Amino acid sequence: MEVVVAAAVFVISVLVLFGIFPISARAVRQAEQRLMASHLADNRLALCRSSAFADLKNQSAQSNTVLFRHQDEMVTEEFQLEQRVTDLTPKLKNIEVIVTWESDRRHQELRLETQIASLQP
Repeated sequence: MEVVVAAAVFVISVLVLFGIFPISARAVRQAEQRLMASHLADNRLALCRSSAFADLKNQSAQSNTVLFRHQDEMVTEEFQLEQRVTDLTPKLKNIEVIVTWESDRRHQELRLETQIASLQP
């Protein structure tokens, strides 16, 4: 009887552990996608910071295909990158970068923004 109970506990434990693997793999993939989206948005903001103040303008969504490693295989992901510029004052602009992508048939979005001031008197 004890062996049967121990075997049942062992089997249930193994089944629970195997059920966790797909969930954790999906969470890792989503974290990788969010990290890549954050990297793309941060690079765009850095490009804006190094641009001339007068050149900062809206940019419609552009498609970016990114190749990266996921669990020992190369994966391509499609990200849409959009830039919105709002003039707050004649010498201050708000820059918002929006990155969107699809993950598990769900729309995902990441937004980063900063303000850039003109240094010209």
